[in-house]
Amino acid sequence: MNRVHEHLGVALKEALQAMNVESPRVILEKPRDPSHGDVATNAAMTYAKTLRQPPRAVAERILERLRLDNELVAQTSIAGPGFINFAFAPEYLRSIATQALERGDAFGDDETLTGTRILIEFVSANPSGPLNVVSARAAAVGDSLVHMFRARGAQCDAEFYVNDAGNQVRLLGESVRARYETELGNPTEIPEGGYHGEYLIELARRLVAQHGDRYRRMTDDAAEQLGAEAVRSFVDSHRESLRSFRVEFDKWFFESELRGERGELRILEELRRRNTVYEKEGATYLRTEEYGDVQDWVIVTSDGRATYFLPDIAYHVNKYDRGYDHVLNILGPDHHTFASRMKAAMRALGRDADRLEVILLQHVTLLRDGQPVKMSKRAGQIIEMDELITEVGADAARYFFILRRTSTPLDFDIELAKRQTEENPVFYVQYAHARIESIFRKAGVSYPDPNTDLTPLVRTEELDLLRRLRELRDMLDETTGSRDPHGITVWLRNVATQFHKFYHECRVLTTPPELQAARLALCRATQIALQKGLTLCGVSAPREM
Repeated sequence: MNRVHEHLGVALKEALQAMNVESPRVILEKPRDPSHGDVATNAAMTYAKTLRQPPRAVAERILERLRLDNELVAQTSIAGPGFINFAFAPEYLRSIATQALERGDAFGDDETLTGTRILIEFVSANPSGPLNVVSARAAAVGDSLVHMFRARGAQCDAEFYVNDAGNQVRLLGESVRARYETELGNPTEIPEGGYHGEYLIELARRLVAQHGDRYRRMTDDAAEQLGAEAVRSFVDSHRESLRSFRVEFDKWFFESELRGERGELRILEELRRRNTVYEKEGATYLRTEEYGDVQDWVIVTSDGRATYFLPDIAYHVNKYDRGYDHVLNILGPDHHTFASRMKAAMRALGRDADRLEVILLQHVTLLRDGQPVKMSKRAGQIIEMDELITEVGADAARYFFILRRTSTPLDFDIELAKRQTEENPVFYVQYAHARIESIFRKAGVSYPDPNTDLTPLVRTEELDLLRRLRELRDMLDETTGSRDPHGITVWLRNVATQFHKFYHECRVLTTPPELQAARLALCRATQIALQKGLTLCGVSAPREM
């Protein structure tokens, strides 16, 4: 769908070369004022000094030399200090609808990233309790990005990293043991640094029901086994919660796979061989400051235990060794030091740190009647993802979590998300899709053929709607480039808004047969585009509402 941009880029370079500009670079962008056209370039201002002429004079010379296809570009103009503006030809805009009718679910897909391998790790919540709303935001963002990269031809894999080893599992086991003893009538304090959520009471009750007092006064080894059992229980719970959120992972990677010789010890040996570690007060430090971080970090404590950083390094080396071109991590707001630390570790190991990209999600605040929602009693200090999905539905939750940029804190209005009115952003888009289906039901006709004659589409409302459909490719370029799916909600809203305007201004069913057929084809093309966008962000496209 970027045929016009390619054509303009070539034509502008040829015109500039004819004016003796060597190796010209051309930037095309959307004008701020839509009345100026569809595409603009500042090439005249860029090369005015080189050509020793005022920008507008350069612009006029460029236009004199431009060789444009009038089936792609209908009009040119010069604006302001020397911007050159281009307006799309109606024939080109109508071809967008034909593409949608021909390609269906594949509308907007391309092969730009074919051959590129991308790994996105997201959610990766500790298996010590239910998923919270920050995890839900990560799930919505990560899964949407996976779909978008795949739409552009990339091999994009989704991965969940399970921290099922180390001190946290021991603490989890001791916390479960405390709840277990309490359920058996022996009130026991949660250990320092342990887990206090009431969901552990539910787990303890199940253990009592299944095993009675079998684990009473258990040894530390048994407590660790109990922690491992709790991990398995929570991982199963996470899988189910994410499945209900329409999120599937290609791989669940367990930290325990990297313990010992298979992972962290091998990495420690390599770091020592590269002379990138040193000993201080009995602990082993990685020279991360030397490789771009603000300080050095402990990777083995003075009592010989690996810190969480060492298995994390082993995990990222494993990702690199699997041959991915881009390794993306989506993390919560409390991981602000992670990127520089891990990139430094990759440099210390001779890996290309630029392959690693870290996306930090900001906090989520749930609002009810304008006030922050109190924490879940069951979950202690978190608000459960399952609770939110149950109340507002997966569609609204998925859509609302990508309404804002990932770098922006998100206020999630629960009452708005539940509202079945056009004030609700996801309802507004879904309603446009359903309204189009109702048009076909009223017409009593099947979906139009891609060969439908679209030349009757000449009104501004029709052509502006086609312009919005054309922007799908631009949106995918932007969202995959920025690693932020937020742009898809902007595009969907714009398409729905333009469709509603078209629907109110242009009669569809009570028009001459040729015009009716063309407008029905435009409706169907719009429906295909809306469904594509909703599918990319994991939201359903209902046919009735």
